[in-house]
Amino acid sequence: MALATEVVESPSLEIFKSRLDKHVLWMVWIILSPAMRAAENTAAVFGVNQTPPFIRAMEGSEFTIECTFNTSNNSIKWFVEWNKTRNHVTEKVSNGTDRIVSSEVKEKRSLSLTVKKADVTDSGTYVCGVGSKHGTLPGNGTQVTIDEITDLMVNQTPTSVSDFKGSELTMKCTFKTVNNHCTMYVRWYNYGTEGLKKELVNDSDVITTLHLDNGFASLTLKNVNSSNTGIYVCEVGITARNLSGNGTGTQVTIKKPLQSRSEAEMNQMETSSPPPADEVTYVDLNSHKRDAKAEEEVVYTEVKIRPKQRDDNDIYAKVNPLHR
Repeated sequence: MALATEVVESPSLEIFKSRLDKHVLWMVWIILSPAMRAAENTAAVFGVNQTPPFIRAMEGSEFTIECTFNTSNNSIKWFVEWNKTRNHVTEKVSNGTDRIVSSEVKEKRSLSLTVKKADVTDSGTYVCGVGSKHGTLPGNGTQVTIDEITDLMVNQTPTSVSDFKGSELTMKCTFKTVNNHCTMYVRWYNYGTEGLKKELVNDSDVITTLHLDNGFASLTLKNVNSSNTGIYVCEVGITARNLSGNGTGTQVTIKKPLQSRSEAEMNQMETSSPPPADEVTYVDLNSHKRDAKAEEEVVYTEVKIRPKQRDDNDIYAKVNPLHR
């Protein structure tokens, strides 16, 4: 059996239908609003380009990631955010520290993120996001890999140095540093003339300086004497990694002060016996055994040895030619 339904038109029914139509239109607007807002956002910011796609760097180095984007609305307020994903954990990258710096050039719609003194924990996938109040569009990401250093590259200068007793000597040591240097150390050793290894510590005549942030250390010896002669070596290490390295060493030689010539002469005079003042030796400079010369052709010279002009094993003489 078919059921027939008859719709009876009345003024009250027309009013109800009008109200219902308005309600339906309002519900349709609510449903379409997110799509409309997404379309508005897409029109505001689009085409985010992130470079480079990959970065591989050594621990302690510096790397930079750049992002550019296009927009169809120059008056819209936009913002940027950086995120890093590592071991399936995503977190925002902090800005404003000495090590991590982000910058923006609004006129060029350019963004950059720079990480200084990179650490192994800085490895991960970095994504820049650009957006407005309506939403954010991400870049394509940059995969960053930071390799742990295996060579501290210790460089020590100078290779050798010599000076007189009482002087001051300085040796320098540079090396690779890491961000987390709480377990780094620098030690100085002296291998004396007998080859014995001795660690040096700060005192009145031994001064060491250390700047782990810059990878620099120095050793200064004050008021040196003969006991400071030897080889000095700088050792750098990271105890947490069982990693260390040495400089090539500095050969230190302490010289004795030079005597003034007057002192040397006086000492020579005290230890030597000068010849009598009237002792004179005459030598014929033109004499040959096979030649006979007349007396007037013979040239004589007077040689006097003066102790004051004697230096070590050399004897200096004053020669006065005499003719007869």
